[in-house]
Amino acid sequence: MTVPSERNSTGSGDSTGSGDSADSGDAAGSASSQREMLRLVSELYYLRQLGQPAIASLTGFSISKVSRLLAAARAAGVVRISIENAPSEPPPLVRALSAALGVEVWITPGRDTAPTLAARLCGVAAAPRLAEELPADGAIGLTGGYTVEALVGAMPEANQPRTVVVPLVGGWDSSNPHLNSNEIARRLADRLGATVRLLHAPGLLDNEATTTALLSDSAVTATTRFWGELRLALIGMSGAPRFAPGYGTVMDRLDDAGRSRLAAKGAVGDVAGHLVRLDGSFVADEWERRTISIPIETLRKVPRVVGIAAGSNKVETIVAAGRTGLLHLLITDEPTAVAALKLLGSEGAAPHG
Repeated sequence: MTVPSERNSTGSGDSTGSGDSADSGDAAGSASSQREMLRLVSELYYLRQLGQPAIASLTGFSISKVSRLLAAARAAGVVRISIENAPSEPPPLVRALSAALGVEVWITPGRDTAPTLAARLCGVAAAPRLAEELPADGAIGLTGGYTVEALVGAMPEANQPRTVVVPLVGGWDSSNPHLNSNEIARRLADRLGATVRLLHAPGLLDNEATTTALLSDSAVTATTRFWGELRLALIGMSGAPRFAPGYGTVMDRLDDAGRSRLAAKGAVGDVAGHLVRLDGSFVADEWERRTISIPIETLRKVPRVVGIAAGSNKVETIVAAGRTGLLHLLITDEPTAVAALKLLGSEGAAPHG
């Protein structure tokens, strides 16, 4: 059953007309006649593809009454809306990328390779299914990022008072809200009815000595101690230093010289604050040593690590992330997955573990 393209509108048709006088008689009618009215309006809307203004014109009801009748029809079960289940067997693309990288893979719908659109749609599409992955209690950690922010905003509400949400990277960032890991953690906690522990630290500090000192500060360790207790880690990934995807990334914290330096070292992206090469190895650089983020060895001990990224700027990143051995689950969209498989095929290299 398809939904008409014409939708409820505001304007003169929405004002109360003579048809609304029937409201007072609705209760007097028999239950069966009322149900038949619900069925008729629903048939006009869903099967005959008429919009609410057209139905109002035909019946003499106001648009607002048509809207109420349609809502009542859904509530009474006159209209039942169903969505087909996901395929029981993973499609060939999922199986191929999973086998190539040695991790579980989810593919979200998508046709756009533009980084901004692809990233947000991937996050929104993944939210309902990822909600089923969340532990009912214990600690959940997450990074910031454009896709992670979209995912959190689309998460279904829940009631998990025994869950604690913590940032895995520093990131007080007023200019790029999607890089403010504290605010994203707070939003996820609100969606889940959980507790949040904030990380009182920026993402990148001026020097390594300051980073080391801050990581030992009691205000910071009050949160980072949960890193060793995580049940699930949700991590976003940024693209290579050469990309300018149209939204702010952690790479924007680098000047041109810094970007060139990382590119020369083979960095193709960032995974939870750690720079990675295409072969899955990590890049040693002062940028990483100045970054507040969960240590790699701690992340490896988390029972379930989920990485999410999509867009033409993330193809190398998801291949690299899959090869690090950090991820248990990789979420990306179809165009990114296709491009990743093409990259893997062109290399002719076996996955790194």
